[in-house]
Amino acid sequence: MKTINFLTGNFIPENCAGTNRILALVKELEKKYRINVICISEKGDKPDDIVNFSKNVSVFYVHQKNYDSEKFYTRAVHEFYYAIKLALKSNKFPCDIIIATSPQMFIIPSVGMFSKGKKIIDIRDLVWEYIDENSLYNKLVKKVITIFMKQTIKLYEYITVTNTHEYRWILENIPSAKIEKITNGIESFKFDELNTLTEKEVKPFTLTYIGNVGIAQNIKVLVDIAKKMKDIKINIIGEGNKYLELKNYARKNQISNITFFGKVNRDEIIKFYEQSSVLFAQLDEKFKAAMPSKLYEYASTGLPIIYAGLGEARSFINRLENCTTINPGDVKALEVAIKKYKDKPLKFSENNKKFIYANFIREKQSAKMVDIVNKLLKEK
Repeated sequence: MKTINFLTGNFIPENCAGTNRILALVKELEKKYRINVICISEKGDKPDDIVNFSKNVSVFYVHQKNYDSEKFYTRAVHEFYYAIKLALKSNKFPCDIIIATSPQMFIIPSVGMFSKGKKIIDIRDLVWEYIDENSLYNKLVKKVITIFMKQTIKLYEYITVTNTHEYRWILENIPSAKIEKITNGIESFKFDELNTLTEKEVKPFTLTYIGNVGIAQNIKVLVDIAKKMKDIKINIIGEGNKYLELKNYARKNQISNITFFGKVNRDEIIKFYEQSSVLFAQLDEKFKAAMPSKLYEYASTGLPIIYAGLGEARSFINRLENCTTINPGDVKALEVAIKKYKDKPLKFSENNKKFIYANFIREKQSAKMVDIVNKLLKEK
């Protein structure tokens, strides 16, 4: 049985969209190959190496110290350091092919330059595009990093991406690249759970946000709308580096119709969907190339969605029915969108569910990686 070294910044016990993608890919690949998952741990954590994750999968960690990831340059230096350690650790495990996955952008050059053998890079975000160009220095840094990424992506035999924007960027900048789009999505068992939800009126009208509470999501807009529309209820499920700040802001302003639940387990999340009138998601405008995986889950419920954002995710939502897109951070537009749903009976979209099932089930998408590996291993 041939061996794959799978290099990633996200894996269990970390629970995030990146981990879900990697698990889906690994589960498909292990049906035919032996897998060494070589992973950077969460900051400050020291999980034991899982020598036998499953019959054909072993997991080995590069332990990562805690550091301040709020500052871009501090984060960049640490990410580059641990990405190099990841690549060098991979060389200790003989393999037939290497798969590396970002969005930690310095995994791309580190694995490209320091890992030996045939390589596939799974690009999950063009992170360098998000660098603010608010000064001449930042513009120069962004230009240098972009050139660096273009050159080191060429070191890979095959490139996979998650969305159309990433696909176009690769074709425009590396015309000779072998490339495949493997979208993010939702696991079949999660889809089946959500597909059982049925229409029922929820009172009071309830808007639900499920996801990271961070800088990119900038969901202070929900606290502001709760203050303005006192006859609706807002649930926020999830945590992040802006969680406590927003929770304290709501408490300070005595806003009683918004509740912060923090992280909850899967069973509880289903209950929140059942008690929702509309689902909300947002990404700041500079993250227009990103596609939040949570949107696939939202659409699988059939519930109405309000998405505040631009670019790739907005295009996706515009392909659905019974959904609304607005600009991020626009409290007035959000109020108008909420009233549109608030004044009508709740209606599920069966077409949205069918669309997700046909195009965005993770297992079906992950099978594409198996085909790529088969193809590369046949080449001399």
